[in-house]
Amino acid sequence: MRKINLVVVFSVLAFACQQNEVMDLPSGDQMVSEEIEFRENPFGSIPVNHFDPNARVESAYSLVLHSVSYLTAPESNQMGKTIFFTDRGNKQLSADFSPLVPWDGTASVDYFLDEARAPSSMDFSAAQAAIQRASSTWEGVNCSEMGLSQSPSIPFPLGFVALVYGYPSFGFAPSEVNHLGWMPAGFWELLVPGGSEFILGATFTLTYIDEEGQPLDTNQDGKADVAFREIYYNDYFTWGDGVNSPGTIDVETVALHEMGHGLSQAHFGEAFRTPSGKLQFAPRAVMNAAYSGIQTRIGGTDLAGHCSIWGNWPNR
Repeated sequence: MRKINLVVVFSVLAFACQQNEVMDLPSGDQMVSEEIEFRENPFGSIPVNHFDPNARVESAYSLVLHSVSYLTAPESNQMGKTIFFTDRGNKQLSADFSPLVPWDGTASVDYFLDEARAPSSMDFSAAQAAIQRASSTWEGVNCSEMGLSQSPSIPFPLGFVALVYGYPSFGFAPSEVNHLGWMPAGFWELLVPGGSEFILGATFTLTYIDEEGQPLDTNQDGKADVAFREIYYNDYFTWGDGVNSPGTIDVETVALHEMGHGLSQAHFGEAFRTPSGKLQFAPRAVMNAAYSGIQTRIGGTDLAGHCSIWGNWPNR
């Protein structure tokens, strides 16, 4: 299959489902339900074209904004949320990659690392290295054979979401999972009013639709076929690199969470508030909807979720 390239603008998305476990709350604690919101899709559909050596050929498929999942800061008293940009009557809210419509024409799932939007609070190369470590951690899970590797760098700002929100950007996705750098407060306010003060990062998902506007499901797994995902980080916060940067948000921890979304995992864990109002999760996991300190290892619940998605790739 030839490599697919996008030549138009506008789109966004991300994915999330909820997994539940029964748990006993400490006395006085209050359960908090996972937050899900539905919005109208403000961007419409995006035509997709692929290329052969002689001519540009229009695809029968288009792209659409499906959803966005975001992670919240500690002590913000806000829980991460998934916003679906889909019709309320469409029950197909889950989304996943299909080997039958690979974005780059190969069965491997690759990631791209931004070279243009640096964090203002730490060295850019250190931040990039932290994201690379997070990606390597997911690639190291021995139940999957994704072939996850880093795509070649591009020295320009990329991203459809950034473009739609009015920021300088080329509407192009080099890989299936795209880490597209640190965005200013205004970007997050467009996503959620007040979001600049409590959203650490977000993963947007773009899925394929057919000529009739219906979600594509080529491998018939009951999930909309993902084209690619875009990950952004919030430059409002002070970022750091592990235990040597106390009082900061650890890049690797947040990147590990967002990369989990990039690889189709949802938020996980039962959330509750203590009598003092602090948000906590049980079990504690990388895919909890709020940041709770440095986590750079994949625990049992995160591992189980990942293996259930990728354990049989690409034979599904």
